[in-house]
Amino acid sequence: MPMDSEKLSARSKQPGHDQSYQASEANFIDVARRCLDSDKYDILDKPSELRDLFPAELPDQRSLGIQPEAAIINRSTGRRFFVEVKKQGDRGNADERACKHHTVQFYRTLHEKYGYDYHPFVTVFCESLAVHPRYTRKSPYFFEKDNYFNWQDYEAEHLCEYLQERCRIWLD
Repeated sequence: MPMDSEKLSARSKQPGHDQSYQASEANFIDVARRCLDSDKYDILDKPSELRDLFPAELPDQRSLGIQPEAAIINRSTGRRFFVEVKKQGDRGNADERACKHHTVQFYRTLHEKYGYDYHPFVTVFCESLAVHPRYTRKSPYFFEKDNYFNWQDYEAEHLCEYLQERCRIWLD
C-alpha cells in the first residue's frame, strides 16, 4: 500500500538526505584522472553538454536533459563517452534508475546526436550494486556487456583496465 503524503513527510530520512553518493562520484573522477593519459584524454566532471538533449516542444518550454558524472573525451579524435556512477546499499532501486540510459530509444537519441558506432554511455556500479547477486545477476540482461562495470570495493586497477579498454576501442 503506498504511503500517503502525511506519512512521507513524517519520515526522519527524506529523499535527498543521503549525499554519500558524492564520495563514489569523486572517487571515480580521481581514479579516471590517475589512470588515463591526461595528454590524450580530458576527463570532465559533471559535463553539461547533455543538459538540453530533449528539445522543447512548445515555445514557452525549455529543453530538458541529463548531467552524467563524467565525460571522457579523446583530445585528438573528439570522440567521447559519458559515465554515470550508481551506488547503494542492500536495498534501493538505483539499478532500475540506471536502465533509462540503456533503452533502445536512448541509444537512438545519442546516435542521432553523435553518430558513433557504439553507445557512448556507461554505468559504473558501486557497493552492493557491484557485488550483491540481487543486482549483479540481472545486469547482463539489462545492459550491454561493454556499457556497465561492477566496481567492487573501489579497486582502482580493474576500473582502470575497463576505462582504458573503452578508450582504446571507442575513442582512439
